[in-house]
Amino acid sequence: MDKKQVMLVTGTNQGIGKAIVKYFASRGVKIIMTYHTKKNEVQVFKKELKEKYHASIDTYYLDLKDEESVKKLYESVKEKDGKINYLVNNAAISQDSYLFDKTKSEFMEVLEVNVVGTFLMMKYFDEIVNGYIFNMSSTDGIDTGSLYSIDYNISKEAINTLTKDFSLVSKNRIISLCPNWVDTESTRSMDKDYLKKELERINQKELISVDTIPKVIRECIVNHTPTGSIIRIEGDNNYGRIN
Repeated sequence: MDKKQVMLVTGTNQGIGKAIVKYFASRGVKIIMTYHTKKNEVQVFKKELKEKYHASIDTYYLDLKDEESVKKLYESVKEKDGKINYLVNNAAISQDSYLFDKTKSEFMEVLEVNVVGTFLMMKYFDEIVNGYIFNMSSTDGIDTGSLYSIDYNISKEAINTLTKDFSLVSKNRIISLCPNWVDTESTRSMDKDYLKKELERINQKELISVDTIPKVIRECIVNHTPTGSIIRIEGDNNYGRIN
């Protein structure tokens, strides 16, 4: 990757976000990391990247439920970097509980972070992005949703809609990434029997390597994937456009 390129990634303290940051930092891309919690862990990760790859890294606090926080991040990045090449809207939450037990506050918090937060990031940053916006969705937003994650499923389907709608007017290429279960810390901490049943239910043979996600992003960039594309990721070597 071109060392002059800049990528902003939200939700970088673990899992997919952390893998994306590591992959592109190792290739000379300047990284802007955001966090909402675990500031110390993010700072340790930043130090590791600088020492190992001599990477250029900036970190910012971000609360996706607070429009002023998103706006402040936008203003800070614009002032320091001017333009960025890639925005990866990765940060999201889930609060699994059975459909009829889920509370309104749980439901609304998931939508506010995952959907409204992604919308605000796209609304503010579209102006200064000069390249690609990647929205982290899920096959749960297509056809693998569970009765324990109805709010999360809806949020991911809504993210695909945001991708489609923004692609109609944005100068940038906007793409949704929709993976099945990914081998992250949170996935490995789940109840083993439940996870096994979920994998069997959606006919997923094994967890997707977390390192597959940044590789798919790079392929989209290199191959000039069309704006508005929905990329389904079912395995480490099984992914492609569905729309």
